[in-house]
Amino acid sequence: MPKILLINPWVYDFTSFDLWSKPLGLLYIGSFLRQFDFEIRYIDCVDKHAADPYISKHPKVKKYGTGHFVRTIVDKPAVLKQIPRHYARYGISEQYFIDQLKNEQDVQAVLVTSIMTYWYPGVEHVVRLVRKYLPGIPVILGGIYATLMPEHARRIIQPDYLVSGPGEWNVLRVLADILGLSLPSNNHPQLLDDYPYPAFDLINNPDYLIIMTARGCPYDCSFCAQKRISMPFTKRKPQEVVNEVTYHNKKYKVRDFAFYDDALFVDRERHIKPILRKLIDTQLPVRLHSPNGLFAKMIDEELARLMFKAGFKTIRLSFETSNEQRRKDMYSKVTNEAMIDAVKRLQLAGYKKHQLESYVLMGLPGQTMEEIVASIIFVHNLGVQVRLASFSPIPGTVEFERAVDTGKIRSDMDPLLTNKSIFPLKDKKITYEQFKKVRLFSQTLNQAAQRGLSIFGQEPVGTAVRSVIREM
Repeated sequence: MPKILLINPWVYDFTSFDLWSKPLGLLYIGSFLRQFDFEIRYIDCVDKHAADPYISKHPKVKKYGTGHFVRTIVDKPAVLKQIPRHYARYGISEQYFIDQLKNEQDVQAVLVTSIMTYWYPGVEHVVRLVRKYLPGIPVILGGIYATLMPEHARRIIQPDYLVSGPGEWNVLRVLADILGLSLPSNNHPQLLDDYPYPAFDLINNPDYLIIMTARGCPYDCSFCAQKRISMPFTKRKPQEVVNEVTYHNKKYKVRDFAFYDDALFVDRERHIKPILRKLIDTQLPVRLHSPNGLFAKMIDEELARLMFKAGFKTIRLSFETSNEQRRKDMYSKVTNEAMIDAVKRLQLAGYKKHQLESYVLMGLPGQTMEEIVASIIFVHNLGVQVRLASFSPIPGTVEFERAVDTGKIRSDMDPLLTNKSIFPLKDKKITYEQFKKVRLFSQTLNQAAQRGLSIFGQEPVGTAVRSVIREM
């Protein structure tokens, strides 16, 4: 039985937090390969529960299973030296990772995933250590970074094989080539419900699990690269989704499930509504979360009631900006009116306004500080928590090309410079101090919202924006 080692690399960044973060694609591949008699091994470099003897203090798990990773400050890459923040490796110690590699001398191949393009230093370091401690073992690189920047990955990471896009069948073909195996006669993509559940048994003491009810997205938002990463928009059957939640709840005794969908509410009558109704019928004590933005305009009164009754605890609405012209330009899926209506419907269903969150984007090419502040105030005036998200230009997207065209980046730039924590600073109109003040401003408004307070009362948004900008 061939033995394959899967590795989820470290995160190298200015900040990182476990917000229901699991390498779902890698875990799907693990269970898929088991169908063809592969023995799967796994090393998770960001495992919060690792029995790492070289770390004295492990982070506490927060509500709903989220929490901090172990943080080790490291030297910043040369291109980031000017950033006045600590750069860190998040996850297990290097020595503990090496110890685990030394126990995997009998594997026939190593499969490494990759997520954010600007996290490639973690991938690079993992592969370097694999080469040293598992010499001669072929390395296969897949994931988002490998798909969006294959030439950069080949040059910097230098894997033996690189897999782009959905990985199950592509990885199997590579392994068949490496090991001289015969492929099954039905060598073609299957329906999503034909794939086995992700190999969650590889996770060490899971605090939560993740669910994907569909792959891909039917929309073409200017800042998103989903259509380059995933297969065409494909949904699972509602009953199969509920069967999976039920199975995992009973097997792993977890209550918290996070949806990884990019378009969870699309075709709501035939998809999310049946899923929630069936979950309610199971009477499972589950809590549901949506780290990805939800389409506010698709939340009608019935969907809001189903969400509340099914145990939806984390609701993050996809808003981005209150500027209507920019929203049209981005192919966004919401309007200011739709946001207002969604909040009202969710409140009528039983939610407190401050329990809701909304993403606001900062750092879009050409975006002014006035637009950012106006968007924050608009969300705050709804009584909703502001989830400020720094924009990062993703290769292959419209916004990436716009950033190139406006001279903010070069098309061949180091991906490290697209890091969401620093990219807004490339706009000369926004200083680092203003960047910090905007974050502090949104945090202050959120604290007020949690107490049911509105900082600006009935003050016109334009007047409020001008008064805030003067302080920045």
